[in-house]
Amino acid sequence: MTRSARMLRGRLMLLALPLTLGMSLAQAQFNRPPDSFQSVTVTAGGNTQSDGAAGSGAAPTSVSAAVIGGGPGEPSVSSAFASTTLAPGSVSGSLGTAFAGPGSATARAEAYLGDTLTLNANTSDAFARIYFSVTLFGTSETFLDASAVPAGVQGKAGDLNTLFVLGIDDHFASWETNKTLQFDGSTVLERYHNASGPDGRTYGVFDFSAQILIGREVPLDFYMLLTSDLNPGGVSTNGSAYTDESPGLYWNGISRVTTLDGSLLSYSLSSRTGTNYLLSASPLVTPEPATWVLAMLGLVPMVVWRCRVAARAAGRSVSELAGK
Repeated sequence: MTRSARMLRGRLMLLALPLTLGMSLAQAQFNRPPDSFQSVTVTAGGNTQSDGAAGSGAAPTSVSAAVIGGGPGEPSVSSAFASTTLAPGSVSGSLGTAFAGPGSATARAEAYLGDTLTLNANTSDAFARIYFSVTLFGTSETFLDASAVPAGVQGKAGDLNTLFVLGIDDHFASWETNKTLQFDGSTVLERYHNASGPDGRTYGVFDFSAQILIGREVPLDFYMLLTSDLNPGGVSTNGSAYTDESPGLYWNGISRVTTLDGSLLSYSLSSRTGTNYLLSASPLVTPEPATWVLAMLGLVPMVVWRCRVAARAAGRSVSELAGK
């Protein structure tokens, strides 16, 4: 397992021990932040940019950062971009790194949306079971030009990682992917989904149930961590890694509420932010401006690198002609 994968696994264990969604009253450790927040940091060619925000209300909020950096010596350029968005019942983001020549780039995007649920039902029982679903949609790509790698260079060229966590009270589910990019141009993909439901997939609709107290406010958590680190050793080639986790992780509505023995209950639900969690919080599935900026930034290293190489070649041609 890669170093970045181990770090993410460690963070995951901190967030969700043990997995309990779909199981009754098991406890978990969760270092719940005092408020919703977003944080992004990107570095390329020695240049760093960051952005952040705290709190979240009924309207979507976003943060983003983008940077392009050059490099000493032979032609090189790198770029990095990251963004996050919090919306009622959802968390999403985009992130990417790209380089050409011996450049390197890193990006990190972290976001947490905290809300609460209060369930009231026509029963004297202390607990009820809610049945609900969440949806996780996104995509990622990695690329490295193995033909440009210097002879004898092998091993890891970079990584691209995603982590999502959903929590209700002390019940948690998580989804994690780790992509490791090799200098031979291949990508190794690892997936981890520690919840009830299908294994071996990250995206789709996931159905759960959770036992919660009636008439008491319980926390609802959405967490996302995206990271990428490309070419930290400064090997001269070119590559890129992008992930667009949009719409990302969002609440997909409640289908029913029952007693613990399975009898249907009439119920009402409220939340701290006023979000109606009876319904799906599905966002619009359209490319965010961040997605287009990310795509453009990905092209910058390749274009600049080629221009510099062409300029060097032209300079050598002029020198050779002058010497004749």
